[in-house]
Formats: sequence, structure tokens, C-alpha cells
Amino acid sequence: MINKKYDLYTSAEDSIKGDLSLLDGDERKRYKRFLTDQKREEFLLGRTFLKHCLSKHLNVSPKQISFSYTLNGKPYLSSIYGNEIFFNLSHSSGYFVVAVAKKEIGVDMEPITSLDEKKLKWFLSPQELQEVQSISDTNKRKMALFQLFTMKEAFIKATDKNYLLSDFSFWFVGNEWKLQLQNQNNWTFDIKTIGNEVAIAICYQP
Repeated sequence: MINKKYDLYTSAEDSIKGDLSLLDGDERKRYKRFLTDQKREEFLLGRTFLKHCLSKHLNVSPKQISFSYTLNGKPYLSSIYGNEIFFNLSHSSGYFVVAVAKKEIGVDMEPITSLDEKKLKWFLSPQELQEVQSISDTNKRKMALFQLFTMKEAFIKATDKNYLLSDFSFWFVGNEWKLQLQNQNNWTFDIKTIGNEVAIAICYQP
């Protein structure tokens, strides 16, 4: 049972033992369609970790969990499992993260050193780019850019890609990003880190 705004589970890849028996028929077909062993392994580890996390909230075996999918391909739990539970999965740099909540939620995980301001200009609105470039300290600017990127990704995942990049933007206020969106439904963001390697953005409704 979720007794707080969300539950967050993280695990290193090498701590997860992939279990093919947890995949349903559709997942097995998808597993076989991946062209490389690496992609197949990532999918299997992700599904194994996700189903074990969800089983703690559903009080069922991981083998009993199957997903339905939105038109955009986002997995969700059907009403047969009782109380509505929302979840999201992200993977990066040898880690998986799963967020579970009572309302829609999105999570994004990225390696802290990987973002390049020049390469990410396409992902930023003109106003966001101006906000980033106005930060004179190089380290602070990189961290602000990193937070913005992961927050936007988490928001897109939480809302199931129902917003175009041009539909929303963030303002840098008081050293943190604030979402600017009509009818934003009180979306809230948290930033967490795994050591100095990976950062996680969580987008949720309190």
C-alpha cells in the first residue's frame, strides 16, 4: 500500500536476475523482436524488476501481473487489480528506477555528465534556452540544464506524451525550475541522485 506521495525503487542491473517466466505472451513476442542481446536483456531486466516492485503493492505474484497499453504504448494496470496504482520505469547507466503512486507519475533517469547544452537546444524553448544561458557559473548552468532535461522527460512520461514540447515550458525561479502550463493540475517535481553518477526526476500529482 502506498502511504506517501510515491514509492521509489532503484536497482543496479547486476542486482537483478532476469526471469523469462514473468513475461506474458505479448511481452515474449516483444522480447524476441529486439535485434541485439543487449536490448533483449535490458527489456527482460526492466520487466522483472518492475513486476517485482508492483507485486508488493498488488499483493499478487509477479507472474500474475500483465499490462494493458495506452495508444502511445505506455503500460498500465487494468481495473482487475483493484485500487488504481500508477507507475513508471526508467533505465540509464546500469540502473533501473520504478516509481509507484496513487496518481499519474513519470520518472526519468540520466547520467549527470552526459548532457551537452549545444545538442539539447532542440529540446528547449527559446525562453528556457535564454534562462539557461543567463546562468554565468558553468557548473550551475550544467546542473540547471540537467534538471530541466530530466524534469521535461518525466513530465512527458507522466502525461503519456499528450503535450507537445511547444505546449509547456519551465521558468527558472529562485534557483529551481517551475512548470508553466495552463491547467497544470498541480504537477510537482522532485530531483534525487544515485551517488554522483545518476540523477532522477520524478513528476507527480500530490
